[in-house]
Amino acid sequence: MCHALIIDDNMIVSHAIQSCLEPLGFTSFDHTWTEEQAIVAADRRVPDLIIIGDDVETGCAINAARRINGDRTVPVLMVTGDRYRATQPRGRAAPIEGPFLLDQIGAAVELTRGAQGTGSPQERTISHTP
Repeated sequence: MCHALIIDDNMIVSHAIQSCLEPLGFTSFDHTWTEEQAIVAADRRVPDLIIIGDDVETGCAINAARRINGDRTVPVLMVTGDRYRATQPRGRAAPIEGPFLLDQIGAAVELTRGAQGTGSPQERTISHTP
């Protein structure tokens, strides 16, 4: 069973992400909309994948991903519904791949699965075309 942690405060986007992940074999999900909720959810059940959306209600989704990955390695993908945001450069300060558009989730997950075991999340590169 594959478990995904989705961190985004927009339930419509969250459920769209879930819908994209279900055909890829993900069968259980935690939906969180704050940094602290994400930490609690990951402590309760370690996810196989963390998806960060555009915004959270409080805290920072990137910080949540860093904290969750403090003593383990969980792949993290940033997903956005905003085509402009997807084209903006982002520093490599976090162990996060992306941003990817919603319609790129399938390819991003498959590439992440193929890259597991070939280095830390910071060392893996997943190409995306916004």
